[in-house]
Amino acid sequence: MVLNNIKVKISDQEYALKTSADEDYIKKVAQYINEKMKEVETAGVDTNSQLRIAVLAAMNITAELFECKKKKNEVIEKVEAKALAISEFIQDKISDIESSN
Repeated sequence: MVLNNIKVKISDQEYALKTSADEDYIKKVAQYINEKMKEVETAGVDTNSQLRIAVLAAMNITAELFECKKKKNEVIEKVEAKALAISEFIQDKISDIESSN
């Protein structure tokens, strides 16, 4: 596994990361974090409290993550239910064909 040295800037702080992830991906992640922190700042949080801004941004990102997981699970449940219905339909048709022979 190759580790890349990547520098990103989050909220005017530079961070040096050592990661196997793609540099473009890491930069997109840092950009997203910056955007979320700006959202918190524009909501009126004291800009002198970077820790408070970071924690609130992390909470917002986590809420988004939980919502995505919930939606993913709902889609999986729907697909599984449809697959089961299709399977039962096919099994019924097979049974009908076998009983008519």
